[in-house]
Amino acid sequence: MAVTLSEVLAHDVRHHADKVAVTLDDRGLTYAQLARSVEEARRFLAPHVGPGDRVALWLPNSFAWIAAFLALASLKAVSVPVNTRLTTSELAVILDDAEVRVVLADPAYRGRDYVAEACETRAARLPTVISASDASTPNGWTLARSGARPWVSSPMDAPDVFCIQYTSGTTSTPKGVMLTEALYLQTARHVVRCQMLTPNRSFMSAAPFFHCSGSMHAITCTLLAGCSLHSVTAWDPEYFLSLIARHRGETGHGVFFRDIVALGAEKARGPLSTMKVAYDIGGPDFVRRLHGEFGITGICNIYGMTETGGNFTMWFPDDDLDRRIVLNGRPQVGNRIRIVDPASGAVLGPDQQGEIQMKGATLTPGYYRRPEANAAAFTADGWFRSGDLGTLNADNELHFIARLRDIVRVGGENVSPVEVELAVQVVTGLKEFSVIGVPDPRLGEVVALVVLDAAADGDWKATQGELAKRLAGFKLPRHVYAAATMPMTATNKVQRATLQKWAREGRLRRIV
Repeated sequence: MAVTLSEVLAHDVRHHADKVAVTLDDRGLTYAQLARSVEEARRFLAPHVGPGDRVALWLPNSFAWIAAFLALASLKAVSVPVNTRLTTSELAVILDDAEVRVVLADPAYRGRDYVAEACETRAARLPTVISASDASTPNGWTLARSGARPWVSSPMDAPDVFCIQYTSGTTSTPKGVMLTEALYLQTARHVVRCQMLTPNRSFMSAAPFFHCSGSMHAITCTLLAGCSLHSVTAWDPEYFLSLIARHRGETGHGVFFRDIVALGAEKARGPLSTMKVAYDIGGPDFVRRLHGEFGITGICNIYGMTETGGNFTMWFPDDDLDRRIVLNGRPQVGNRIRIVDPASGAVLGPDQQGEIQMKGATLTPGYYRRPEANAAAFTADGWFRSGDLGTLNADNELHFIARLRDIVRVGGENVSPVEVELAVQVVTGLKEFSVIGVPDPRLGEVVALVVLDAAADGDWKATQGELAKRLAGFKLPRHVYAAATMPMTATNKVQRATLQKWAREGRLRRIV
């Protein structure tokens, strides 16, 4: 019989009840205290939810979030994490799509009352709203509104689903990715092994719990390893550096590295002196800086997505440095990757570029109530189409290149926007910009750079000259545009398709 999160937590309590399980802004719970909080949450929620009921967690990083997530798993309900940046209109889309029966919301976080907003949200069926925060233990949670009665939840599209994570949707409305408890635990088990997490480790994470990087990599990995998780309720890079120093953080993952690098090695290297094992998803130059300038000797590049519960390929920190910086890792035992020609569907050989396709136990069973999306995402023989361009070498090591839909095709040459953006960042120091493809009468497409209005007065001719020292001619941005704002998803991804549309419509100001 499969192991559950409840059993993992019980094991932690038996072996190190008085050890710190998690701190948030330096407020902490031991494993025994966390277990009591989960049991309180379970008792509070049990009258309101049953197996298969969908429950939205519209909460910031908090003990309440962790307690609710683990309690719902034990009740066989389905957690639906919701980004705290979303508006009530965006919340309504998720409530309706997932048929959410209960919403847990925080009454006071960063100037917003999520309880009041949840009560005002216009959903097709009014869910129960519960006020939950760290102002009290779950015994102090309160019922803010009773939902529609009677309520019979539709059955899930797949068995054993315990979480629906909504993707950010850079080109379409969000889709609910169904994830199972077994998927989370198997993925986390491999991450724990690769990151060499043990009960005496301090694991640093600034990841929001409402993403897989928080709920799987931070929370689930911590429980499996029996280590101590140190996190924050809101992002502040200098404060987080102080926490790393205080807790002598040894292991982390790369949600926060870009902002810390921006602080400079002189300020960051001291606090990071104990951190030796970490993951990032970035270009080789950036990851190499984390190793050389910032002293994170066990830094590794990885690959994964919401549909894989987070990580799909990983490295060990003592793998060859060049490989773990340039490539994205190997799949765990039982998972497989193949590279396929996007046009013909033919399976390609080692080191040939094509679409990354995946198969294995740590893949989503599909998108909730999206038969068309599922048909498009899975091949007839059960492989998941990632939509990403990459290669696989003879040693089964993956190299992610770019999103297929983002690739700029310049006169027959494929250009990865990510590669160009890394060069632009090095040359200009800018943090907010994007690289897109725009139509060209001779070459079909050319590369274009979009910056914010505030950066528009730079010497872009000189910048192009510096970029020419780093990039082949066909990769150079031929045009530079200025935008009043960058269209972003809820997970802070630039919506390139929107920028391309604005460029076509003349809504961007041409600089070069």
